[in-house]
Amino acid sequence: MTKLITPPAVLRDPHVDKPETRETGDPIFNITLEFASEEDVKPLADEISRLMPKNGSTPLRKIQTPAGHVWRIKLRRTDQPRVLGPDLKSSHDDPLRDGDLVRAQMGLMTYTNLGSGVVGYLGDIQFLMHSDFEPTDQVSSAVPGDDQTRPN
Repeated sequence: MTKLITPPAVLRDPHVDKPETRETGDPIFNITLEFASEEDVKPLADEISRLMPKNGSTPLRKIQTPAGHVWRIKLRRTDQPRVLGPDLKSSHDDPLRDGDLVRAQMGLMTYTNLGSGVVGYLGDIQFLMHSDFEPTDQVSSAVPGDDQTRPN
């Protein structure tokens, strides 16, 4: 498994406090990370390409929005992930919300049973800030306390 830490990303549809139930009835914790900058996604896309089997399915999706393109990747795990605060030392106990700015530890692994492709696994999550970002806001340079964290 290849392990990575994502750049800051907008959190979408988080199932961190309470798992989502699969078709099989098994619980799964998952998040979707949304990136507005191709520059932020390039290292991730390159690693997926390196691991990708021939004719495989990618976990990274490029989506057209009225304001431009965004890239989304869904990350999963079977046990509840740990959510850390911006300092990486304290736990972040508030529930994560759709639109929050986060970083995540993640893993990428190739699969070849029932089709083939690359799947993303979720590690720890670092909460950066609650946000009202829309799906296409620039988040690549957002750092807590930085004046560039909000669009003009």
